[in-house]
Amino acid sequence: MSSPARPKPRASYHHGNLKAALLAAAEELIAESGSAQLTLRECARRAGVSPAAPAHHFGNLLGLLEHLATLGFEDLSSAMQSTQASLPPAARLRAMGEAYVRFALRSPGRFRVTFGEKIRPSESPNENLRAAAERAFGLLQSEVARLPASIRKPAQVLPQTVLLWSTVHGLATLLLDQRLNTLVSASGSGAPFDSLGCEVLDQLQRMCEAV
Repeated sequence: MSSPARPKPRASYHHGNLKAALLAAAEELIAESGSAQLTLRECARRAGVSPAAPAHHFGNLLGLLEHLATLGFEDLSSAMQSTQASLPPAARLRAMGEAYVRFALRSPGRFRVTFGEKIRPSESPNENLRAAAERAFGLLQSEVARLPASIRKPAQVLPQTVLLWSTVHGLATLLLDQRLNTLVSASGSGAPFDSLGCEVLDQLQRMCEAV
């Protein structure tokens, strides 16, 4: 008599990418209901692994969120840096703004974690998180410093960078929260980002050219 077949091991433990599976599960949950409802246990359940698995990789919930935020800042830097470097400063800032918004729309869970209330790069002992956040802001600040007005008045670089960041981040958040849908529907101008959102970025470019 042949011995009974052994049960197959759970695929989640043996696909060699358990950490990525947990991160993907966390992003899905955040995109669905926000980070306030996120727990390590629910991430484990969604990924099909034991409740102890997330703690083994991330320590605690904040560790998982900071890991996701680090990836988010890195993705954001890559998106902004992929824009055409030879563009004039104002045009490149517009392109970087569009890359920023498209990242948010493409990866809403990761975007919300990256700028969530629990993520404080400057206060965190996580060196990777701090470095990733500083690099993303530094890319934007370096481009602002190339504007003619910034060259004339270097002291304006920081406030101008914060102004541009606030505008683009606010646009991304409004689009994610579908706050512009009614405005676009009333004008009959198409998808929110491809119409109104792009017009906002055009205005931003003109503002940068004028200062």
